[in-house]
Amino acid sequence: MRCFVGSDEAAVAGQVRELLVELGHACPIANVQPLDRVWASLGKGSLTLPPTEPVVSRPQGAEASAGRPASAEVEIVVVVLQPNPERALAAIRNNRRQTSARILLVGPTADTKLVLRGLREGANEFLDQADLKTELPAALERLSAVSPKGRIVAAISASGGCGCSTIAVNLAVALAGTHGSCAILDLNLEAGDLVTLLDLKPSYSISELCQNVRRLDASLLEGCLVPHSSGVQLLAAPARVADAVHVTQEGIDEVLSLVAHRFPFVVVDLGDSFRTGRNSLLLDADLILLVLRLDFTCLRNTRTALEYLRHFGVSPDRVQVVANRFGQPNEIAAGAAEEALGVKLAHYVPDDAKTVNRANNNGVPVLSQSPSSKVSRRIAELAAHVAEATPTYR
Repeated sequence: MRCFVGSDEAAVAGQVRELLVELGHACPIANVQPLDRVWASLGKGSLTLPPTEPVVSRPQGAEASAGRPASAEVEIVVVVLQPNPERALAAIRNNRRQTSARILLVGPTADTKLVLRGLREGANEFLDQADLKTELPAALERLSAVSPKGRIVAAISASGGCGCSTIAVNLAVALAGTHGSCAILDLNLEAGDLVTLLDLKPSYSISELCQNVRRLDASLLEGCLVPHSSGVQLLAAPARVADAVHVTQEGIDEVLSLVAHRFPFVVVDLGDSFRTGRNSLLLDADLILLVLRLDFTCLRNTRTALEYLRHFGVSPDRVQVVANRFGQPNEIAAGAAEEALGVKLAHYVPDDAKTVNRANNNGVPVLSQSPSSKVSRRIAELAAHVAEATPTYR
């Protein structure tokens, strides 16, 4: 749901926006406008970008796989009455017939005549300014006509070379196959492999979205997502390492909120870079898959990773350890690994270098190229478990 705030009172407008974002709705700073300007933004796929910023356009033939186009999305305008109620009411009266957006009016409810006037002028709801934290969520739930927030699954690894990206991309393909669509975000910024594994050629990446975070909306997001024939849509890592500096925590939070409201599942590939300022994402994830190999170095690093997650408040019941390339000669026994880690190995993906390497080298997910292989069957089982452990919607 795209949200806008029309207000001549900056303090209240900021409070409303913060609450909207906290509730998971798309309300970039650019959507907070004075009363005489906010209406011009409604119904547009995106706000115009300054010439100095990269313009993100929708790729030819791309479709929103998890809902309607941005221009058809439900739009909400929160209008703040203060400091000039007459001006706010006039703004609603003059613009109500020109938009299909739902209007929430914020003001003091003690004046019943003012409440009635607001509703007669065209407001859908009148919210008590003194109790916004209670009334705004309830009003949005009543007016909401979009899918609830999807589930976020983060794939991480304590060491490089564990096959985390291979697990992530095939998990996304499996989830897309059973739930219609799935988004996958490549946040392994310095060494992102998802473009190669899916044989896609994105024009834009998460870097462009973060550079335009104040104008971020569903249309800009859609222009950066690259569709794959499996039903997966990829938001790529920057093509150049130098562009990774533009990827900010604020941008990631805004992007993830938008993506999670458009797809039933979002798989985030963090690889072994999950310690680089990604704590809020790890805390927000519904499930974290920690991928490892059963060798001494990886076990040591995985134990450190588990301690790191606990230190930052990630609940242990949201972390599941995946033993990838299981069954290699001379690997550490599963029981010994569990004893060393202090946790159970939740999933095992068998070693089949020939099948996996052929798929990866061809840029075809192994589930698509070799669906009957043991690797594919185990990842499909993993996806089924993920869907069961994290119900499709919050």
